[in-house]
Amino acid sequence: MIRKKKILTAILILSLAFTSVFASTSVASAGTSAGTYWLKVNTQRNVVTAYKKVDGKWTPWRAMLCSTGVGGATPRGTFYTQGKWNWGALMNDVYGQYCTHITDDILFHSVYYTKAYDKKSQPTAQFNALGSAASHGCVRLSVMDAKWIYDNCSVGTKVTIYRSSNAGPLGKPSGITVSQSRYQYWDPTDPDPANPYYKLKKPVITVSSKKKLEVQYGTKYDLKSYVSAKDPNTFMSLKSLVKVSKVQKWSSSKKKYVSASFSTKKLGTYKVTYSVRDPYSGRASRTIKIKVVDTKAPVISGAKNRTVTWGDRDAVAGVTARQATASRTKAMKVYIKAPGAEKYRIYTYTEAKNYQFSKKGTYSVKYLVKNKYSPYKTTRKIVTVKSVEKAVNKAPVLVLPEKLAGAVTASGGNPLIMDAGSRLDLTLGLSASHNGKDVTSRIKIAVKGPADSAFRTLTAAQAKAFSFDNAGDYQIRYTVKNQYTPYQTVTKTASVRVPAEEPPEELPEE
Repeated sequence: MIRKKKILTAILILSLAFTSVFASTSVASAGTSAGTYWLKVNTQRNVVTAYKKVDGKWTPWRAMLCSTGVGGATPRGTFYTQGKWNWGALMNDVYGQYCTHITDDILFHSVYYTKAYDKKSQPTAQFNALGSAASHGCVRLSVMDAKWIYDNCSVGTKVTIYRSSNAGPLGKPSGITVSQSRYQYWDPTDPDPANPYYKLKKPVITVSSKKKLEVQYGTKYDLKSYVSAKDPNTFMSLKSLVKVSKVQKWSSSKKKYVSASFSTKKLGTYKVTYSVRDPYSGRASRTIKIKVVDTKAPVISGAKNRTVTWGDRDAVAGVTARQATASRTKAMKVYIKAPGAEKYRIYTYTEAKNYQFSKKGTYSVKYLVKNKYSPYKTTRKIVTVKSVEKAVNKAPVLVLPEKLAGAVTASGGNPLIMDAGSRLDLTLGLSASHNGKDVTSRIKIAVKGPADSAFRTLTAAQAKAFSFDNAGDYQIRYTVKNQYTPYQTVTKTASVRVPAEEPPEELPEE
């Protein structure tokens, strides 16, 4: 309570301006705007609860121990703050830090000092009395809390003083009890860097159990999510003040943590240090480990039921596997159960790539792939592959040269008669087709002449200008093979006969 009580408000304000000792001065007339904060003083429980307007609603923000007036000397009602003083002269020749004028001669201020500007002159017993009635009517606070109101609550802030057995939505802080071995000393909450007796409870940083400490590679991740901080002295949230102050990543080569930037696109273990600095309760930090991993089961793509042509190869056609950081396609194991088989056979990716569907019918194909990292999660997919006969499974059509087409004796033809020494283009008019495609180039021509014990294969040049040099019977064999299941070989053999020359007739003797 200031020195003169029960005077008109206007006179009081002027009196304070002249009788207070100042490091700085701010005096203003009473306002009617509640501003950002609303201070509620519970004189029964001796606690001040600050409410902050958040999204249009008054939200409990900070709880502060106080000492209100003994015997109900603190007036109840709603008021609006009217001025501020860094140091103020109070009644009985004592002084308060961080004074905020509530109404008449009632202030918010620190526990008093017996000497102005002498921060070691605060009576210890009066500080320990915070949380119970002890003043002449003013609302005493720790230096930290008086300063918070002084710094954050503008002139015109709404103040409601009431009595209730309920301490309020945040509860009543436990406060700090200091040794009374010294009659006077510094307020232990004074954030002045020169305070030799600063023993305030430090902020507490909390990491929620909801925070994922294992992060999948490439996903979005907010380092500050589910990380909060609180001032244990006032239950005030300091979440907005939390910062990521240091990040380190484990280096396998250096066998230690080194400075790094956090990235979900770099696998590894990170040490993340969070820090908070509250101008009233001090600093705190906490370090946690966060792992960026790639442990999800790989994804198999392109595996679906399909129909193939009898004889097709490649049981992994169009099938791929991938985890976030790597392709796992070639790591796939492929299980194949052929038509009529009782069990699956296991193939590597390469073996499955060359696998041939050599039977007609339905195959069961199972793809299995594991993540390359522990716990080696596995993905499986089972499909059916139907192998059916199509045009490519039919025999090729072979057409011989016109001169030789009628000389296929197996078809009832007669041998082609050629003169000794004559030549014949064995490829003229020759053709072969299969499934609508020209496969003439795959035809092989072999000849067995009168002096040959077996067929001999001709080159293209030899076939174009084959010479029937010797008298006798020749067999010309044309073959073309289907390169698809069931690999039919079509063969046609034509016969050519070269008659022996008749000896010249003998002339009669003259």
